[in-house]
Order: sequence, then structure tokens, then C-alpha cells
Amino acid sequence: MLVHVRRSGASVPVALAALALAACTAAPHGSGGPTSTPSAPRAATTPTGAPPTASTGAPGAPCVAPPARWPLTGLANELLMVVGEFTLARALAPEARAGVGGFVLLGEPAAATGPALRTALSDLVAAAAGAGRVRPWLSTDTEGGPVSRLANILGTIPSAREMTSSWTPGEVEFAMKARGAALRGLGITMDLAPVLDTAPLTDPVADESQRSFSSTPAVVADYGIAYAAGLHAGGVVAVGKHFPGLGHASADTDTGPATDPSLAELRSTDLVPFARAVSSGLPAVMVGHPIVPGLTGGLPASLSPATYVLLRRTLHFDGVAMTDALSAGAISAAGYSEAAAAVAAVRAGADMAMVDASTWEPVVDALVHAFSQDAIPRAQVEASVARVLAAKGVTVCVA
Repeated sequence: MLVHVRRSGASVPVALAALALAACTAAPHGSGGPTSTPSAPRAATTPTGAPPTASTGAPGAPCVAPPARWPLTGLANELLMVVGEFTLARALAPEARAGVGGFVLLGEPAAATGPALRTALSDLVAAAAGAGRVRPWLSTDTEGGPVSRLANILGTIPSAREMTSSWTPGEVEFAMKARGAALRGLGITMDLAPVLDTAPLTDPVADESQRSFSSTPAVVADYGIAYAAGLHAGGVVAVGKHFPGLGHASADTDTGPATDPSLAELRSTDLVPFARAVSSGLPAVMVGHPIVPGLTGGLPASLSPATYVLLRRTLHFDGVAMTDALSAGAISAAGYSEAAAAVAAVRAGADMAMVDASTWEPVVDALVHAFSQDAIPRAQVEASVARVLAAKGVTVCVA
């Protein structure tokens, strides 16, 4: 179903009504819990290690063991967001059984495949539960406009820039509540959105001219907060991105290195929406890969300890900080494999590292080795796992 956005206000109620209809028709009401799929046989083996918990973390489930009692392999897996394809979700069952913290599902499933996708995602969650693991987040990036995953199933939604042109923040919140309910109906529990970058309308890099709400920080903040609130009301976790901002980056970090303006300049632009969104209770932030003069010391932001100090101590963010995909060109250009980057990111302060399914096992091995050598203090790792569990609403047993 298509949502056609016009510049006139008259089309807004029609578009919003269409989104609400999508939420009602996308899936049976009772299917809203995180769901996933059984996996096809695959050569890779599941990293070994005793189950970290005796609970799935599902509503009504018993509490989970404190992170202090988890094996290193369990801790490492909970700190990973594993990237795969919607159409290959079944192949992710080994990761689910190992207890990865979440999945990022990409691609564009065909129209009329919603029921099959819902079953696949439900089976993936069942694989985690059957192994006694904490329920993984199931995420995608349905921002709107040029980045609208599941558009064939749920219909299109306007880009961020179009939303500010046609809708009020209240209307955005209403629309994203409907979208969140539709996503939840399929089993998606996290949306890697909203984009909180401030970008000029003429920005040619990575569709930022449409993915950003505005070049005005206050406008981005107003609309981004409304977007996140709508997702929350629809039962989906919002992830603000790409901290500390890509709206003025020199290039696309997916394809190669990029440099942001100085930290001093970011304080009056891209950092403003993040600060306001954090104050509003944003549960998760995605950290991008730009080099920021005056902050990251020549490293991509996701690998720089100073980035997380800024996020935690200056912005007072106490939610989950995850990296952007560590398969990005900006990471390899800096000389890091995904495994090395995951270790560097977690050591720097990331709670979760986003890695491709093809590198999952080497990443787990690298993290476990770093933990065992105290290259990353266990107390830090346990604190990150605790933040992830809290954001998932999982109760930790009292020792």
C-alpha cells in the first residue's frame, strides 16, 4: 500500500489514515511479540559456552542470572547486533541459539510475504528461547523515503524531510505509532531510526538531504523526538542515529572514510538534537563512523573512547549505545577487520557492536579473548550487558 505525500495539508489525513490501516491489517493482533525463524542447516557451528541464563526474557518469564554469573561467550554474544537478510532469516538460528543480543534484517521482502516473514521471525525467537537465551531484538531500518524497509509489505512512508514539509510533530508521532504497531505485528521490535543528523537540503551524501528532518537543529529535535515517541507507543524501540552526527560529513562512511566538522561546530548543529532526544528518554543511540576533529583523535567515532565519554558524561545518556555496521568502508579504511573493530568499539565504550553474520564467530572469539586477557575489564562488559537487559525489559535475578 502506497502513502502518497503531497505538499498540501489536505493529503495529510489521508496518508495518516493509510498508515493506521496498515497497522491494523499487517498482522493479527496477537502476533505482536518479537518473532523469528527456524534456520536452514549451515556449515558454521555455534560458539560453545554454557547458557548464560535460564530465561528467554519474554513477558512473564523468570528472571535471568546476573551478568556476573555469565560465561564469557554469553557476554560476548549479548553485545552483538548481527546483520542478515530478511529472506535468509532461517540461517540465523545458530546465532539465536548462541544468544546474540539482536539482529539487523535488511533487504526488501516481496509483497504478500508478510505471514511467511512473521513465522520466520517467530521461529528465530523460539530458537533463542529453546536454548535458554535472552530474547534478541529484531530490528531493521525503516526511516521513510529512500530507506523504507518492508515497504512492499507495509507500504511506503514519507522521508524525514517530507514529514517536516507536510506534517506537524504530532502527526509524525501518530503516523509512527501506526508504523510501529505494524512492525511489531510482523515481529520487528526495534527500528534503527530516527535519523537525528542535521543536514542541508542540498547535501549530496548518502541521501542525507532526505533522511535528515532539517538543517535546523531545533526542528530535527522536535520531529525526531516525536518519531521516537510514536515508535515507542507502537511497541518498538527507537534508535537515534548517527551520533555524533553525519549531516555535515565529507563522505558516506559506508563506502570510505569521512570527516565531520570540528567538535566545536557540532555542538551548535548535530549534537543539539541528540542532546534533546537523550533528555526525552531515547532508549538507544547508534554511533557512526566519521572522524571528528577535536574529539576522536583520527579514529572513526565508533572506535574512539572520547565519543562515548561525550555521550555518557556530557549528554548523560544511560541507554544502549550501539555502533553502526562495522563492515563499513570507513572501518576497513582505518585498518580494522570487523573482529578487531568490535573489540575496539566495546573497549571504547560501545554496549553493542553491529557485525555481519558471516563474521559472527570470529567476532565472538575476538571478544572472548579480549575479555579473558582483561583487555576489556569484565566489570565494563557486565555493565554493558546490564544496560542491554534493562532496555529489553528483562529482570535480573537478585543474587
